[in-house]
Amino acid sequence: MTTMEIDLDLLDYLCHKGAHHIEAAVQGHQHLPRTVVGVGTFLLDHDGNLDLLTAKQRATFDKFLKPLLFDVPCQGFCHGDGRIESELLLKSYRDDEFLCRRCRQAVA
Repeated sequence: MTTMEIDLDLLDYLCHKGAHHIEAAVQGHQHLPRTVVGVGTFLLDHDGNLDLLTAKQRATFDKFLKPLLFDVPCQGFCHGDGRIESELLLKSYRDDEFLCRRCRQAVA
């Protein structure tokens, strides 16, 4: 299994104040937001150790949390590679402004 460094501050935000992002991610799927938040909370309680997840928990993580943590598209007229850099993700969620570094500089 590949090692991923989960930003625990970002995960904490998504599981609590930013839970509406999880709700949007599960909309139209069979999963309940609280199930996804539960997987996130489990990871927070275990320092982001993915190896401790069951197969079902890992599938939930891969389908809903991983894209929110690692693969967030830039919503600007992208001047970068189309993805928001990891160090800008928490700010992006908090500010509800999903722009990569280059797009942020272009609009500044």
